[in-house]
Amino acid sequence: MRAPEGPIEFTVGAGAGGSPDIIMRTIAQIMNEEGIVENPIVIQNRSGGGHSNAYNHVLGLPGNETTLLTLASPVFTTPIVQGTDSVIDQITPIAGFVQSELVLLTTPDSPYNSLQDFVAAATEQPGRVRIAGGASGGNDHVATGLIEKAAGITLTYIPHESGSAARATFLGGNVEGHFATLAEGLEAINAGQAKALAILSAERRTEEGYADVPTATEQGVDVVYTQFWGVGGPPDLDPAVAAWWADKFEQATQTARWQESLEANMQLGEFYGLDEAGEYFAREQETFRTVLTQVGLAAQ
Repeated sequence: MRAPEGPIEFTVGAGAGGSPDIIMRTIAQIMNEEGIVENPIVIQNRSGGGHSNAYNHVLGLPGNETTLLTLASPVFTTPIVQGTDSVIDQITPIAGFVQSELVLLTTPDSPYNSLQDFVAAATEQPGRVRIAGGASGGNDHVATGLIEKAAGITLTYIPHESGSAARATFLGGNVEGHFATLAEGLEAINAGQAKALAILSAERRTEEGYADVPTATEQGVDVVYTQFWGVGGPPDLDPAVAAWWADKFEQATQTARWQESLEANMQLGEFYGLDEAGEYFAREQETFRTVLTQVGLAAQ
């Protein structure tokens, strides 16, 4: 293993305040403050274009040892939707390290009190029920497509530059639905800004605030979906540097601070490094390709 020299940039394709941004800021802070990485780490938000601004920046730095790309779902899905070359096939896989389930929210004054109500409204008026989400082809879009396919309905998906921008549209009462991570959803619920219709998990959550929220499957819509985040290096990154980074990410995810962050955000922390990460990313890419093709979002 070999350490890179100089300041480090973690490139993030989402705006400040979005899940990828928060995750990478948290782990960067842990790395620096706990002495795992001595190089100063800066988070650079290069949002827009379904994360293409971020990934094209990193793809344009072959062999660069001081820039890493945050891997969120649009990095996988945007090329599939746009019909461009796979990003995952070009980057150097380093680590996958955090996963999160999603909750479907509606506004607190909404007439919908269950996913069945939501589906019934969309059945009666196809396209009338709107979902505010992040980038086209991202997690929110995929989840929307899965709900549409499983329930046989048509929803209107409204993409935004980032998840935080989509959340603002939802909180402003401009749409009927929004997918959120469990922590984001609970914050909105506790603030009286939203109510939960369904969680896209295999089993009900047991935390206060979610214990009484049925899964989508329980409500007759057979959808289970988990989003994930990871990190990769530019093409042709020295394997010794990639191994060094994988080791540092694994060390950071084993700290008490990271474990506390996972618990606070109701996230999962399965770790994949190097070749295992590459295999994991390849499997997820094919899953995205299959789902996006099924729901008609993949470029032909």
